[in-house]
Amino acid sequence: MAMAAATADILVPRLEEKHEEPQQKKQEEEDAPYREKVGLPLDDELQEKKQKKTDEEKQAVPYLSDDDDDDEDYFPGELPDMTRAELALYHQQVEESGGFDVDDFSHSFACGRIEKMGFRGVIDDADKKELGEYSMEAIHKYNTDEKKNFKFKEVVKANVQCVAGLMYYITFKAEDASTATIETFQAKVWRGIGFVEVISIRVKPISITKQGNEDLAICCSRGS
Repeated sequence: MAMAAATADILVPRLEEKHEEPQQKKQEEEDAPYREKVGLPLDDELQEKKQKKTDEEKQAVPYLSDDDDDDEDYFPGELPDMTRAELALYHQQVEESGGFDVDDFSHSFACGRIEKMGFRGVIDDADKKELGEYSMEAIHKYNTDEKKNFKFKEVVKANVQCVAGLMYYITFKAEDASTATIETFQAKVWRGIGFVEVISIRVKPISITKQGNEDLAICCSRGS
């Protein structure tokens, strides 16, 4: 009996250790995300598990690398953001042209940017027809406001921007029925949900570059 009791005394702590050890490990694993969040180090076993999981994720998604920022999502074919130099050039062009003359930055991404319409500037027939209709509305507004008699001829080019619908920046030609003079116009037309509104229309300003790197902008006023 004495030997059995002694054996029981010896076995009980060992059984308790076996029950406590998994519980302790489980608690450590549950605490791991919190420890990482507050910057506390993980024990070697948890650190090894984390590294193994990271390696498995990289193997499953081969386009991820150590150089990628963990805070940024990355998808195949995703465009890079515009560089600071590109952003500066873009904003300069928008300010100078009113959004009608901007470079093609389609190799990069920026939310709400004014984009060129068409593939390499070539607008398909369906879009050109729609833009022609908007141009006719715009030139009608111009004729009414300025007491002129211009007739729409053709769309030259167009840019587009997503803004509660679509904002079109249309450059087109129109002919003065009185003098047969052809002018280039620029119209800003907003196609919202269920409506189309001509925001503005003007004769395209003429930019003249003089020697000595001096730019002279001559804007055609409405009265001219």
